[in-house]
Amino acid sequence: MDVLFPQPEESPSPDVSFLISHSGHYEFVDNVPRPMHSHRGAEVVLFTRGSCETRVESGEHFHCVPDMLLILPPGLRHIQYDNSTDCETYYTVFEDFSGTADFTLRSIRLQEETHIARWLTEIYELCREHEFQEASHLLAAAWLRIERLEAARARCIDMHPALRQALAEMLHHYAEDLSITEIARRSNASVSLIHQLFRRQFGMGPRRFLIALRMREARAALLNPNFNISDVARESGFRSTNYFIRLFKEFHGVTPNTYRRSPDQFADRLKLTEKLFDFSAGRSDF
Repeated sequence: MDVLFPQPEESPSPDVSFLISHSGHYEFVDNVPRPMHSHRGAEVVLFTRGSCETRVESGEHFHCVPDMLLILPPGLRHIQYDNSTDCETYYTVFEDFSGTADFTLRSIRLQEETHIARWLTEIYELCREHEFQEASHLLAAAWLRIERLEAARARCIDMHPALRQALAEMLHHYAEDLSITEIARRSNASVSLIHQLFRRQFGMGPRRFLIALRMREARAALLNPNFNISDVARESGFRSTNYFIRLFKEFHGVTPNTYRRSPDQFADRLKLTEKLFDFSAGRSDF
């Protein structure tokens, strides 16, 4: 067990509302029962290895596994027990001076979302180095990303079932030879309904959405120097390299090679909508 209590009793800096009271790292020591405890601030717990059980005084129970976050409200008594021998957690206790953060008791599965987990472990390392302001800023960024992840997943739940299934097919199979007719069939919907649902939700048809998704993957692949343009086309779901190059230039205003040389210079030319980014944040729910 390694626990830090780094911060003095003071208000946060004017440009960040979070104040960390302590951050800690737990690795299995034993399973000797420890008493229930609580904190003045809220606690966010990241489970990185193994498993354990967490119970709160109001009766709720959580089976905690890797890539899971647990949000514990201020003052709520809780206990972690029945730890596996490889159990590891990172936790941060903090206060929100803006009064706007949602500290409702809940668990969140991160799955494909990697930034939040990395930032929460880095917060612990920053606190070890007494870099408290930097840790608070990073916590604010992590909390914002948690909020966006939950909001994106909530939007997915409210979607028409056929649209939700169509999006799942695209997100998991974009690199395959995927037609809108096949997507509609897998979604148990007509092609016309799929077109209607995409235009209503995203302001674009399903084919344009699929191209936008593939272009996002292409931009990421272009940053890998080990991929030639044919590799990028194939990894992004395009069977013809020439067609990919033509479509990429139409979409971004420059060729893939030009974009690869100066990606930052051409970032403002992207034609993706914010809705695509917001939706994809919740894709691990599918």
